[in-house]
Amino acid sequence: MRHLDSDALLAFVAVAEAGSFTVAAQRINKSQAAVSIAVARLEERLGRKLFDRLPRRVALTSAGERLHHYAQKILSLEDEAIASLSDAAHETRVRLGMPDDYLALFGGALVEAFAPRFPLVGIDLRCGFSCQLESMVEARELDMAIITQNSAEPKGEVLRTERQVWCAGPSRSPETAPVLRLALFPDGCRSKPLVLRSLDKAGRPWKIGYSSSSIQGLQLAVASGDMITVLPESAVPPDWRRLGEEDGLPPIPSLALAIYTFQQSRLAVRQVTSFMRTCFSDAGGTVVEKALCL
Repeated sequence: MRHLDSDALLAFVAVAEAGSFTVAAQRINKSQAAVSIAVARLEERLGRKLFDRLPRRVALTSAGERLHHYAQKILSLEDEAIASLSDAAHETRVRLGMPDDYLALFGGALVEAFAPRFPLVGIDLRCGFSCQLESMVEARELDMAIITQNSAEPKGEVLRTERQVWCAGPSRSPETAPVLRLALFPDGCRSKPLVLRSLDKAGRPWKIGYSSSSIQGLQLAVASGDMITVLPESAVPPDWRRLGEEDGLPPIPSLALAIYTFQQSRLAVRQVTSFMRTCFSDAGGTVVEKALCL
């Protein structure tokens, strides 16, 4: 009788999401040889090649893509079973990082849906720029982070794409100024170069009127009335004006939001990761997500 070994599936999923046997081994705290052997045995058992070995990375084959979908479900179900039978009396904590403009998207669901379902898992949240959070994960200062991927050096597992939106305060028209006054995050924000390149390409004059490392600072600047900003779609306040090409503003590339972790072997981290996938992945639909997690 054929069956799928969960340790082999964990190694397979880690390689699929890292695009590298070396990085996958680091993430699940195993040797590269052990990961390679686990994947090879899985391929032998299934009689299918799961990865194409490319010059600088590995990529899933069509069979690997199909297995990846089921492997995530199997591991998630296994985690739930272990958690439901666990006799642990103490709380375990997950150190999670994300840019503060993602709090509107993820924060509420963590409090309202994740916490009741996993009462023994506590979340220690740290906000910062994606480049800082990546370094903190690599230094083991964070267990995991939600980051904006760097397209030149992508890290982590893509969770969803997020549209970027030009926006202004209600009853304000800063987009009509001959020179746009921008309120943006400072250098280090991965969205900022995309915004400025889009304006330059469109020939739209601009200047930085205000810079803040927090979304609250940007909101204060926009509320003054003569500045415009760009936010992820999920972070735009409901009463703000959303602007676009009809207002003379160029389109901006969407952002790839990814889960980045080196601690996938910890049950609590896998539970948070599985929750995020179920609730927020593009494949999982839009944010009816919290209900799906309950």
